[in-house]
Amino acid sequence: MNNSLHKVDFKAKQAEFTSYIRNPSSNPCPEGVRENRMQMYRELCFNNVESFLSSNFPVLRKICNNDYWQQLTQDFFANHPSTTPYFSEIPEEFIAYLQNQRKISADDYPFMLELAHYEWVEMALTISTEESPATEIHQITDLTQSINLSPLAWPLAYQFPVHKISPDYLHQQTPKQPSYLVAYRDTKDEVKFIELAPLSFCLLQTIQNQQPISIDLCLTTVLPDNPSELLKKSALEAIQQFIDKQVVLLV
Repeated sequence: MNNSLHKVDFKAKQAEFTSYIRNPSSNPCPEGVRENRMQMYRELCFNNVESFLSSNFPVLRKICNNDYWQQLTQDFFANHPSTTPYFSEIPEEFIAYLQNQRKISADDYPFMLELAHYEWVEMALTISTEESPATEIHQITDLTQSINLSPLAWPLAYQFPVHKISPDYLHQQTPKQPSYLVAYRDTKDEVKFIELAPLSFCLLQTIQNQQPISIDLCLTTVLPDNPSELLKKSALEAIQQFIDKQVVLLV
């Protein structure tokens, strides 16, 4: 008896199975499986993904009506070629979908991608395995001291004020000035955000790009030639505040 006639191409069968679960309107139900059972599997898989997105993007979910949210999450589920087996990486996959697969709709908020990224940052820092060295907080006494940016501190720049978005504040027009923030995980493992002035953002960005860097060189890089004493004092105070919060670390 030739057993090869009864062999099943499991990869092909699995592809049929998952294609139908992702998008039953464009893919046939796998042969030999009842459609009502496949629909049950599909609802289970989709509901898990939708629930995870809702919990990780609470502001985005809150500002979307139910029909729009269902369409958005269904489109992600059907069209994004996610390769991760981990639920914790689904939010990052959703951001990749917004960047690469999402066909812009007139109903999309112009700040949707930035808001999603802002909300993802909190989760990403919460579960990050990076560790910030335990250091004592000191006052700046020597401008030749070197500083680093904490691995648990991320300077962020957005076109829209995503940290203010809510159902009562939907900023549709691109502001003239971007919004600058730093997200960081503190010593109690709580993720916090600070809104920054442009000068403070430039300081953090310079430290991040050139670390370790001396305080003096950081100031020279960021400040204009022959800065006023007031401007230099403001910059030093900003660095000291970052050190106090352990956003910036003395080396």
